[in-house]
Amino acid sequence: MLIVTVAFGFACMSMAEKRGRDKTLGFVLGFLFCIWSVFYYLIAGDTSKKKAELIADALRKRRN
Repeated sequence: MLIVTVAFGFACMSMAEKRGRDKTLGFVLGFLFCIWSVFYYLIAGDTSKKKAELIADALRKRRN
């Protein structure tokens, strides 16, 4: 059971990092709430800062 909760922790940490959120909090939430945290990160999406970075990168690539 501990292996499963740690795996959810790392999965949520990875999802949080990709979406521009705090990865430490992602691990803790994934460890404590397992599948519910995965659902949260799927629904929550990117932060506005992360979205702005993605748009800026796309514009830079388009100019070059």
